[in-house]
Amino acid sequence: MNKERDFESLVEALIRMLGKSNERVNDLTNRVNQLEVILRESLLPVYHPMHQTDPKANLQKYPS
Repeated sequence: MNKERDFESLVEALIRMLGKSNERVNDLTNRVNQLEVILRESLLPVYHPMHQTDPKANLQKYPS
């Protein structure tokens, strides 16, 4: 009976540890995804089509 209780406690402890480990993995995955988004946004130029009919747009973007 005592061995069964010890075994049950051990299994419960392992389940709690696994749950915490999965939580940490999920948190880490979320952080990695956030970093990927930040890197993509900072490295890839933002596309802003310039109107060819507006000469001021070219001057403002590329001043002499």
